[in-house]
Amino acid sequence: MREKEQPAVRYRFSDTVDVLAAFDRVGIEHLEVSAERTIVIYSRTIFDFEVDNGRLEDAQTVTVEVFDISPDLDMATDSVPLIETLVEELATTASVDWECR
Repeated sequence: MREKEQPAVRYRFSDTVDVLAAFDRVGIEHLEVSAERTIVIYSRTIFDFEVDNGRLEDAQTVTVEVFDISPDLDMATDSVPLIETLVEELATTASVDWECR
């Protein structure tokens, strides 16, 4: 059976965010891959989190994609609500607003 394709989604924060510090502050596991990219484990789902311009320490526009959905969920689950839950947690921690681009 073929898995559902999961889209990458772009988000813009109202101000720059130190993504790594925000993830650390809220206790979200992450593995920094480069200055612009980190792999995030949140609610047993693995996300690719990439800064479009700048670095993880001063992100304003990011692209997030699900690499692997939690085994608790059906593989056909729409990944966008999962991504938006992660982005909302990050934005709340950083005290910024966000919008889907």
